[in-house]
Amino acid sequence: MTSYTASHWGIYEVDRTEDGAPALRPLSDDPDPSPIGLHQLAPEVMACRIRRPAIRKSWLEGGPGSRPELRGAEPFVEAPWDEALDLVAAEVARVSAAHGNAAIFGGSYGWASAGRFHHAQSQIHRFLNMAGGYVRHTESYSLGAAHVIMPHIVGSMADMMADHSTWDVLADHTRLFVCFGGVPAKNAQSSPGGAGRHRVRDGLRGMAEAGCRFVNIGPCHDNLDTGHPAEWIPCRPNTDAALMLALAWQLQAEGLHDAAFLASHTTGYDRFAAYLTGALDGVPKSPDWAEPITGVPAAQIVALARDMAASRTMLNISWSLQRAHHGEQPFWMLVTLAAMLG
Repeated sequence: MTSYTASHWGIYEVDRTEDGAPALRPLSDDPDPSPIGLHQLAPEVMACRIRRPAIRKSWLEGGPGSRPELRGAEPFVEAPWDEALDLVAAEVARVSAAHGNAAIFGGSYGWASAGRFHHAQSQIHRFLNMAGGYVRHTESYSLGAAHVIMPHIVGSMADMMADHSTWDVLADHTRLFVCFGGVPAKNAQSSPGGAGRHRVRDGLRGMAEAGCRFVNIGPCHDNLDTGHPAEWIPCRPNTDAALMLALAWQLQAEGLHDAAFLASHTTGYDRFAAYLTGALDGVPKSPDWAEPITGVPAAQIVALARDMAASRTMLNISWSLQRAHHGEQPFWMLVTLAAMLG
């Protein structure tokens, strides 16, 4: 009988070595298993695991606030579970009584286990709610700007991620796939709940085999693997919004935008168009304007805009683009560009 274990990198089958020790192998049904999780039982990984509670030496000896200048420089001392539990409980009670529960910040940002019972965030929030409440973080650094801006534009990220087009639909109907930031295979190796079957590699290759053309925009050319040649447009980091504006300008200038869709499904395009054309600030966001900013030749921007209008086009953007100053702008502009294409 086969046993299984789940991790963020996938589901693995548990085997036994000749001496009876557990060993891992990829899930037989996974077409592209991640090799990362196969090393979970390696001695060098096991040696790094935290096996019991550990407390900063000065804190253990002198209590809260002791020798803060030694943080990061002094050792941690392992403690019995009963002692560690008593110390944590006493601290929660002390801070609550002296400062109120609003002075307690609860956050375990790591994913912890792929299941829910061993999920560190779920457990810390349950515990602190039972203690009378606390202050918690909102959103995430992974997708923080997008979580904040997208509900004001088109909908929540949770809803949009639940409504992704399936790979077979993309293969059947997408003729041009334009991605900002690529589709890195490494990003598809992990999932908070544990990936069952890794589908990105075969999904991209299926699209390419169906005749889809790929254009990868960004500083890295090797973060999109379709099994077939893909076009790469080098773009200076943090200038993606400027490039999208130039594409939008070209669509507008040649009348290639879908005016009927914009009128029936969006609001505010007239205000955006005033900025895009330069009527608002005297600066047309043209390909010539974008070239020195992005490093992408104006002629290449013009050609891509025309191809996007002439083909059934899918636009894709990497989460990484919003992890920057004004990181909400590329996401906002991508939706605007998609709306202009109808």
